Amino acid sequence: MKSQQALNFLLGIYIFIFFTYLFGPLVIMSITAFNSAEFPSVTPWECFSFRWFNEGKIAYDGQHLAGLATDWRLHEGLITSLKIGLGVVLLSVPIGMSAAIVLTQVHSRLRTAFYSVSIMPVLFPGVIIGISTVVLWDRIATMGGGGLASQLGRNGIFLTILAQTCFISTYCSLIFVARLQRFDQTQEEAALDLGANQTQVFFKILIPYMMPAIASSCVIAFLASFENYNTTVFSILSDQTLTTVIASKVRLGISPAISSLALVIILLTLAVTITYEVLRRREDKKKKKIEAEALFAQTLDSRLKKVEKSRLVIPKPIFGILFIILIGIFGFNQLVEKGMYGSSCIAATEKQKKSNFAEQLKLLQQNADKASQTSSENGETSEKKEFGDIFGDPNLFKDFGGFDSKKEDDP
Repeated sequence: MKSQQALNFLLGIYIFIFFTYLFGPLVIMSITAFNSAEFPSVTPWECFSFRWFNEGKIAYDGQHLAGLATDWRLHEGLITSLKIGLGVVLLSVPIGMSAAIVLTQVHSRLRTAFYSVSIMPVLFPGVIIGISTVVLWDRIATMGGGGLASQLGRNGIFLTILAQTCFISTYCSLIFVARLQRFDQTQEEAALDLGANQTQVFFKILIPYMMPAIASSCVIAFLASFENYNTTVFSILSDQTLTTVIASKVRLGISPAISSLALVIILLTLAVTITYEVLRRREDKKKKKIEAEALFAQTLDSRLKKVEKSRLVIPKPIFGILFIILIGIFGFNQLVEKGMYGSSCIAATEKQKKSNFAEQLKLLQQNADKASQTSSENGETSEKKEFGDIFGDPNLFKDFGGFDSKKEDDP
């Protein structure tokens, strides 16, 4: 008994570490979206703010840091990613379904070879697929002159759709194969015996049976296209998707707007997942009720009929959501009481940053003056005179704290 308890305890610790490792970065990134600092961080915490979801800010050094609502590069990248994702879904799902149908109906001797060929694109590196797609269509565009082939061969969105379809269609085919393995082909034979043609069998028997796999394939294809980077970065050419925009921003320094975008994507994913799960359970409950009523109608056994009492049933997840809301309200009140939220907190923080920045500039000015004085005493020529005049503008420090700050004190 004690050994079983110890095993359960160790298993609980392992599960806790696993989920902390898996979801910890997402939680930390979500928290940094509400910090008013220019760099995503949890500590030191400046002020609780929604600025990175809105217009962003003008930094104390004059640099404009765009927020999620005003970052046009993210907006254009998001629209491009949606276009590419839709195109990949429209191509990958039919191709995957066709490959799966052929795989289940081809002769057993050819099935292994066909399966190997159809799954091969997944084994290729995304870099190779992207580069080969660009090279191929560049040759086609060159031979096509100035016609449609030339325009398509140098269109980054078109090339990315084709490059991603090469391997994403394989994911779709595997989903369809798993669904078709449980399909009873006697239904098709019975429909053909009753006078239906192949088209009617396909649209009235096979397609309704494949609808769950079609929906799953559409979701998988869109998500795989939306987050793909290796293939996209080589085939997108002069355009940019959301992943390439984020990658380019990360090279220059992570912006809190990216944390805001990550939080929005997480919330949308959770909302869609919860909605799907609620609808699925409701549909399963409705099917069970219909089956029970049909069974009761056939047997007329009163024991099979469940008498449902009308009562208010509160779903268990509601209590978890209410607990999270209460924790959020309590934490927000604590921030307000400690002065870590609001315009006054942000104004005080920005004033301190401007003062520190002005002190650094003042120190640089003093160092430049000392260097200029040393050069004059040593009898050096005026070659280094320009170095001493770098901070010669009398209005250089006017807009920063520390000195010349009378305008900032005015109401």
